[in-house]
Amino acid sequence: MNKIKLKIIAEIEKSKAEQINFLQKLIQTRSVNPNLNDPTKSSPYDPIELDVAKLIYNELKKIGLHPKFEGISFSRPNVVCEFGKGKKTLIFNGHMDTVPPAHEWDFNPFLGIIKNKKLYGSGALDMKSALCCYIYMAKALLKFKKELKGKICLQFVIDEEPMAASHFGTRYLLKKGYTGNAAIVGEPGTKKIIIGNRGGYRFKIEIFGDAIHTGSREWEQKKEGLNAILEMSKVINILQNLKFPLKEHPIFPGRKNILTFPTLINGGEAINMVPDLCIAFGDTRILPGITKEFIEREIKKRLNKSGIKYKLISIVYVPPVFIKSKEPIVQILEQNTKQILKILPSIEGSGPWSDMWMFIDKAIPAVNFGCDGGGVHDKNEYVEIKSVIDVTKIYALTAFDFLK
Repeated sequence: MNKIKLKIIAEIEKSKAEQINFLQKLIQTRSVNPNLNDPTKSSPYDPIELDVAKLIYNELKKIGLHPKFEGISFSRPNVVCEFGKGKKTLIFNGHMDTVPPAHEWDFNPFLGIIKNKKLYGSGALDMKSALCCYIYMAKALLKFKKELKGKICLQFVIDEEPMAASHFGTRYLLKKGYTGNAAIVGEPGTKKIIIGNRGGYRFKIEIFGDAIHTGSREWEQKKEGLNAILEMSKVINILQNLKFPLKEHPIFPGRKNILTFPTLINGGEAINMVPDLCIAFGDTRILPGITKEFIEREIKKRLNKSGIKYKLISIVYVPPVFIKSKEPIVQILEQNTKQILKILPSIEGSGPWSDMWMFIDKAIPAVNFGCDGGGVHDKNEYVEIKSVIDVTKIYALTAFDFLK
C-alpha cells in the first residue's frame, strides 16, 4: 500500500470516536418514512427527512465542504456535496429515510445504544451508517485533495424506502445533472459487491361488486348483490397459477421470477353491507428477459376469462439491471475490500432493488456496498462499529484509486 493511502487510513483512525458519535446523532434524529403501505401517498412537501438533512448539511460544512439542498421543496430536500477537480466523477449515494421500527425492540430504537461493539438503532444499518461513512471519508480525503484527479459527489437522498423508485430523490438529482462515471450506493453488506438487481412490477387490482343490505330479502334470495371480497378470492386463486418462462441468469445465481399476490388487501364498509369494492396489491420480482408488458398481458389473459369485473392499475415498474464484473469500479472496490478486510467478496446481483438501478439505467456503472450488521427491517437493528470504520476506509481508498 502506498504512503498516501496509509495516511488516508491514519486520518480515518483519528476520527473514529467523532464518527461514531455523529452516527449516534443520525440515529437519534428521526426520519421514519410512513408511506410504505402506499408509496403513492409520498409527497415532496412532507418533511420526513428534513432534520437529518440539516444535520448532515451542518456536519459537511463543519469539515470544510460546501453542501447544497436540492429538491422539489424546501421541506424535503436532498443534500448534495461535491469536491475535487477533474473530468471523472465518483458518486456516493444513500437514502436518509428509514422504515418504521418493528415491534418488540429490546430498547428505544432512537437512542443509538452501543452494546458489545454494536450500535443499535432504527436505520443504523439501513443506511445511516453508510451516510456517516461518506462524510468521514470526505473529511479524510480533503487532506489529500490535490492527489485526486477528479470529483467526488456525495448524495444524501429522500424517499427511497417505500419502493426505491421515487421521483423526488436519486431520480430528481439525475435529472438535475448530478451524474458521474460510477456510483456506490451504500446498501448494507461487505460480503458481496452487488452489481445488479432483479426488477419488479407492483400493481393494484380493484374488484367491483354490488352493495346491498345483508338483511334484505333480495340478498337472501340471491336476486341482488355481489360480494367483491369473494370475487377477489377467485382472482387470488387464479393468479397463484401464473407461471414465468424458466430462465436463469448468471448474475443472479439461484434467483427466479416470482409473483406475490396479494401483499395488501382491503374491502368492505360495514358489517351489515355486502362489499361492492375490494382492492388488493401485488408485487412481482423479475429477472432480465421479463417485462412489465409480459406480466400485464398474463394477468389480463387469465382474468378476462373469469368474467370478474376488475381494473388493473400499475403502481411502479423497475427494470432488471446489471453491470459487468470487470467494470473498473467493481475491480477497484474488490481490491480495496480485500486489502482492508482480508476477504474477497463475491460479485453478484441482488434480489431486492435499490436506487442503484437508476444509475445503471442511465449507463452509469453502479454497485451496492455498505456496512455489516443485522436486523434490517426488523427489531434490534444494529451495525458493527468496526465495520463502520473499515467501510469508511474502503470507500476512501476506492475513491482515491478510481480518481487517481
